[in-house]
Amino acid sequence: MKNIFLAILLFAGISHASAQEVYSSSGKPGYHKATKKKKKGFDPDKLILGGMPNLSFGGGFVDLGVSAIAGYRFTDHFSAGLGVGYLYSKAPYSIDPNNANNILYETENIVNPNLWSRYFVFRNFFVTGIYEYDLINEKLPLDNYGQVNPTKSNFTNSCLFMGVGMRQPLGGRLSLYGEIVYDVLQGKNSPYYPGEPQIQLGFAAGF
Repeated sequence: MKNIFLAILLFAGISHASAQEVYSSSGKPGYHKATKKKKKGFDPDKLILGGMPNLSFGGGFVDLGVSAIAGYRFTDHFSAGLGVGYLYSKAPYSIDPNNANNILYETENIVNPNLWSRYFVFRNFFVTGIYEYDLINEKLPLDNYGQVNPTKSNFTNSCLFMGVGMRQPLGGRLSLYGEIVYDVLQGKNSPYYPGEPQIQLGFAAGF
């Protein structure tokens, strides 16, 4: 909850600092719908490209990752596209049975392609839905008999995130965005902490 509160404060502060300037859905200041002629068919100005890093650690836990998205702004309110990410995760697993002073760790390498959509409900505020399919490679320090014998396994997991977010235009077509989402599926192999919402921050062009 502390991270969620800090993220809300960050976006509230940025939004307040630029409250005097009006932005379009493309992030360009001083734009008015009536002054721009709409293009028919495919419009490269509506392409969306972006990404975000993932870094968190503490208490023996480490998460390092990166993700990228690509999509299209179909209307002034609705956009959708594809994404892919990679995450390395390390967490305490057990005490070494041969050395009580040594902590053993489990590690996971996760590749997570996804489908995403966003709908702006009011100015820079939007609702979002993301379907993610996790390909997980897990390494445990102990075998089934409790002996120090690293074992590897591969499995998958599906996530369906639903949530809300906010976009802050930075000038031109570039925006900073943040989302608070919750996995409604809560799969048994989920790499995310059970029952906790996830905070996602990133940059995007054309968003």
